[in-house]
Formats: sequence, structure tokens, C-alpha cells
Amino acid sequence: MALYPSGTASVSTLSSYELDIEDEPNALRAFAEQPVPSELRHLELDRYDRIILTGMGASHFSAQPTWVSLGREGRPVWWVSAAQLLDLPDLVTSGTLLWVTSQSGESGEVVALVDPPAQAKRPRTLVATTNVAESTLAQAADIVVVLHAGVEASVSTKSYVTTLAAHERALGALRHEDDAGIAGHILAVADELGRFSPRLAPVVSEALGSPAPRFAFIAGSSNLPSALLGALTMKEAAKLPAEGYMAGEFRHGPIELAGPGLTALLFGSGRPDRSLAALGRDLQQSGAFVLDVDPGPGPTEPGLTIATPSTSALGRLVCGAKLSQLLSVGLARARGLPPGEFRFGQKVTTAL
Repeated sequence: MALYPSGTASVSTLSSYELDIEDEPNALRAFAEQPVPSELRHLELDRYDRIILTGMGASHFSAQPTWVSLGREGRPVWWVSAAQLLDLPDLVTSGTLLWVTSQSGESGEVVALVDPPAQAKRPRTLVATTNVAESTLAQAADIVVVLHAGVEASVSTKSYVTTLAAHERALGALRHEDDAGIAGHILAVADELGRFSPRLAPVVSEALGSPAPRFAFIAGSSNLPSALLGALTMKEAAKLPAEGYMAGEFRHGPIELAGPGLTALLFGSGRPDRSLAALGRDLQQSGAFVLDVDPGPGPTEPGLTIATPSTSALGRLVCGAKLSQLLSVGLARARGLPPGEFRFGQKVTTAL
């Protein structure tokens, strides 16, 4: 099965980035087969005056569903990047549950955040989600959820999808839900992800048909991580300008980016979404190219529609990530660039 939408690569010439994409289902399975810390079940959320979810980049995006879920329960929960939190140290109190997500555990902002001399106040409990059990973050934490995603070569791929699963499983433990059932669900999602092989060559051709291609990744709240991760992946792996938005946010100014040359990916929930559908129609009329992902039943505007095999929110998020990753591969190859290779940055950003 080809993982490269442009069709220009063979298995023997896959980049390290593509090999990591190919390994995502295995990473999910490896995580599902490992236990999560039993200490999570002993935390009583009502004992905390606030819950703060933080991280940087893809790690931070992966915590958004946890923020939404806890917020719907009426919990006092913040979702702020580690960079923002460094500027707001008083947000952390002695009664805070601070949940830090960092795939490396060594990002500059995260290390500064958990460095004891830098902390205005020590949180009551520090929970870490990381892929490196020996990292600075893990050593500072009271409870560590390890991803078991293995070594990752470049842009966030298997560590990201596993982090999404880790948040779902850790949140289940905090709520005393059946862990075996959640782990089984993650295994099913891994199978869905393995089956998902979208045909993206038409998107590559359409996008690069413009002299100044640009991308907008747009979603409702339940799929916002897909939009944010997609834009970040496009910039990192394909070196093309892209931004991620909620549907309503795009109308407030960024819609001026519409017109020929814009490729807009709309991430739906598999259910009718009038706001997202209306935005798609307006973008089509402007001359933009629109890709609808899981738009749900009903008529869609001319363009391209892709349905994932997902049966759950987690499944749609991991498939949405893979779609963006594969699209970035196709675009990079079509432009003669090595997919996922850093030119100015690096895998772990330690500089502040």
C-alpha cells in the first residue's frame, strides 16, 4: 500500500518521515499494550482548585480534547501553551493539577516550566505525558504517562497519534473508567489508521497549480487538533504557508485569504455541520479548492471529499493527522524537497 500520495516514491526510497508515518498503527498498539500509572486513579479532581494543560506544538494540540472534555464537566481547566504559562507563572497555584505534555520532555519552554527555581509555586501534582521516561520532564513529574512510541526521526508523527491516545486513556483513569475497554478501543483505532490510505494526488496537483499556494486547515471544536497539527505539519514537512483555524475564527479576517491559490481542508465530525458546510460553499465560490474530510451525510459542494474509516473522535483525529502528513509528503516530493527534513529548526526545540 503506497503511503505517498504523489506516487513518485517506491518503498525502497521512503524517507524516515514516511517510515514513521507507516509505523503509526504499531505505535498505537505498543501503547495500548502497556499499563498506565495506577496513581492516576487515586487523584481526586475535586481536590484541585484548577487543572492546567500545557505543552508546545503538536504535544500541546493533543491535549485540546482533554480540555474540552473537562470543561464540559464544569471543571476549572486551562489549556495554555508552555510559552504562555511562563509569562503567567501565578496561574499555577499550590492547589493546581499541572498536566504537561511533551513528546521529548526536553522542549525549552517545558524544561524552564518544571525547573524548580523557575516555579513561582509548586503545583500540588505534576503529571507528565512524554515519550522519554528519562527526560527532564519525567524526572520532575509526580506521575508519568509514557508513550512507548519508539524513536521518531523528524516531524511529529507516531508520537503525536500516540499522545492523543495517551490523553484519552489517562483521562479515563482519572474518571475510574474501564482501562481494558479504552485500550481495546485504541487497538481498533490502530486498525482503522492502518486501513486509511487517502488518494491525495489531485490535491497536490490542484495546490501546486497556483504560483503562490497557501493552505487553511479548518475544523469545528471536536477536530481542532487536526487543523492545528495539519498546518504545523505543512510548514515543517513541506515548507508551505499554512494556518489552522476553527470555522468561526476563519470568517473573522482570515477569510481574506480566500480565492485562487488557497487550498482549504475542512475537518468534519461525520455529522452535518451547517457552519462548516456554509464556509465550504463560500470558499468554493471564491475560487479556492476545498477538501472536505468526514463532512457527514448530505450533498457537498464540488471539490474533493474524503471519508475516514473512523468510528470515534479519536479515530478521526489520528486519521486526520495521517491525511495531513501524507499530503505534506506528496507536496514536498512534487517540489523536489526531502519530506520532513528540517532546514532551520530541529526535532527538539530547546532554545527559548
